[in-house]
Amino acid sequence: MNQIAFILHGKIKKQDKIIAAIEAVFGNSAALTFLITQHSNHAIQLATNAVSAGATHIICVGGDGSLNEVVNGVMRAGQTGKVSVKVGLLPHGTGNDFARTMGVTYDINLLQKWIDEDSFRVIDIGWLAYYDATGKAETRYFVNISDVGIGGTIAQDLASSSKIWGPTITYQKAILTALLTYKNQPMKVHADTFDHHGNTMSLIVANGKFFGGGMGIAPHALPDDKLFSIVIVGAISMFEYIRNIGNIKKSKKIEHPEIKYLTASEISIESSAGRLPVDMDGEFLGYSPINMKIVPAAIKFISPK
Repeated sequence: MNQIAFILHGKIKKQDKIIAAIEAVFGNSAALTFLITQHSNHAIQLATNAVSAGATHIICVGGDGSLNEVVNGVMRAGQTGKVSVKVGLLPHGTGNDFARTMGVTYDINLLQKWIDEDSFRVIDIGWLAYYDATGKAETRYFVNISDVGIGGTIAQDLASSSKIWGPTITYQKAILTALLTYKNQPMKVHADTFDHHGNTMSLIVANGKFFGGGMGIAPHALPDDKLFSIVIVGAISMFEYIRNIGNIKKSKKIEHPEIKYLTASEISIESSAGRLPVDMDGEFLGYSPINMKIVPAAIKFISPK
């Protein structure tokens, strides 16, 4: 019998109804455990514990940030795509961007069907070395996108902003503020396939296609091709950026001499202007200089094949 651990973000409303709905769909077909996060990064430990307790499936009920924690917990437990544990997602966050790439929705019946049919894809993840706010060297895995530039600035602003108006308004306010005040930063980028030096609005290292709540920034990204998809937005004006938002939402490549679409398996980023804030899976992580490597075939992700 499958041993399924559901890890719920602690701030999700109506948790009892969600749990009851899951229990109604799965019935007695699997042994279910429900774990609720109590603080930031709690899902890392909960996922690690679930693997140690013999879970065959770990399902994140939350958004991209929660999924990031679950994946880090699974990796911390020493699990890879070569073993039996599988990771799934019932998207219940603000952005739900990785769910878009994987074709996953909040459909408990569909999740149960995929588990019964053993439907999954073996996906890559990213490994990132960075520095925390105190200057201490740290590492972490990511499943969707990490970026520096305007995205990192937005993530840092969100991390310190009051959420009194709710996540959507707070997020839109942070974007507007960044668009009005952000100055392109000098970046020095070295990858195994290219080098880039110059003033840069944003440098995106993608495993999935979407970020920022449905912005299809990396149309060429595939989560199982053993490569990062890199998007460099160089010295373009805010007017040009805003003018192209429609195409970004449609996940279309933008034809512009200052926008490049590349691939790499390793990449390092630093800036002569000092440390740059880093966005990882929609959350502020820390600061550059950073180094990233693709970790191929790392996670069995429950999804349509």
